[in-house]
Amino acid sequence: MKLKNIALFAGLLIAQVSLAQVDETGTVTGTTSTTTIVTPVLDNISSEAELKAQKEQLKAEQKLQKEQEKAIKAEEKAAKEKAKAEEKARKEAEKAKKAQEKAAKEKAKAEEKARKEAEKARKAEEKAAKEKAKAEEKARKAEEKAAKERAKAEKAALKRKEQLSKANSEVSKVEAKIAKAKGDLAKEQSKFDIKKAKGSLSPKDEAKLKGKLLNKQQKINSLGIDLIKAKEKVNKYSN
Repeated sequence: MKLKNIALFAGLLIAQVSLAQVDETGTVTGTTSTTTIVTPVLDNISSEAELKAQKEQLKAEQKLQKEQEKAIKAEEKAAKEKAKAEEKARKEAEKAKKAQEKAAKEKAKAEEKARKEAEKARKAEEKAAKEKAKAEEKARKAEEKAAKERAKAEKAALKRKEQLSKANSEVSKVEAKIAKAKGDLAKEQSKFDIKKAKGSLSPKDEAKLKGKLLNKQQKINSLGIDLIKAKEKVNKYSN
């Protein structure tokens, strides 16, 4: 019965929207036509009080529906806020986790860097110690080498001095031999000249004496070469 009355009420509303206003005598107003409309008699039309009650009930139901809709929206909003808060919390937790992981990585990185720096410093210290030992060994060897070179130079200088002395002595000896040879040559040349001047030399004796004089001259020349060699040695050991 309730649904039937609602349907009738809706039909009346549609009729009122579709038609122009009708006065109490059935004449349509607002037009030039005077057509008379006969309103049918409906047996099931409710009384005005009942319609009003139904209208109030519908309004109450609409209000309830709006309240329910509002509650649903509030629930949805609460659910969204909760999801948002949970997502925010999850992100914060994820952020904190990442920050913790980053801090752990930074710490590990710093520790590794410190370890490498310490290792580097240790290697540098070892290298410096090796370089120092190497330099000291090099200096010691250089000093030993210098000492050997000095000893060698001193020995060479002594030997050169001895050789120079020997060369000077050789020069003196050769010069003495040359002087003696020249004296012998002069004596023989004098004897040859005297005998030749007297005419007491046979061709054979003259040739023999000339050969003797020639030999003495060659000896002097040979000694002259020895003297030059001896003087070259003196020059060699003097420089």
